[in-house]
Amino acid sequence: MFGGMIKIIYKELPIDQVSYLTRTEFSPTGGEKGFYNLLKDSMSKHGFKDPVHIEYGGEDYGDILKVLVGNNRMVIAKELGIDKIPAIIVNCKADTFNIEGKVLNTDEDIKEHFHLPDKVEIRRNSKGIIDKIMPIEFNKVLESYV
Repeated sequence: MFGGMIKIIYKELPIDQVSYLTRTEFSPTGGEKGFYNLLKDSMSKHGFKDPVHIEYGGEDYGDILKVLVGNNRMVIAKELGIDKIPAIIVNCKADTFNIEGKVLNTDEDIKEHFHLPDKVEIRRNSKGIIDKIMPIEFNKVLESYV
């Protein structure tokens, strides 16, 4: 249960301080190799266009900076040697663990950090806590990212 204050923060983080998911399907030889290659080409040219969505101190992941949206970009960033990543962090323990960065107070504050702000979905769980920040129907806006 969340017992403390929650803050939404924008910050660039060292990639090695962030936990993210890797999947065998998302690789040069995996089942998603087409998307892998497309994303790698895009990030090679443009770097990160949108921040990853991270949770800290929540019920599911505890005291780690865990990527909820942007795991594939993290894999590519690591391969490309990108050492800092832009992140929107939902800090569920803001009263006991301060994360320095730009405080985001509104959905508009969050959206301004995205390449296509009018195409960003911000979803909240039943407790009103943000659990997803990402482009709406990503396949429809894919061409704007590559």
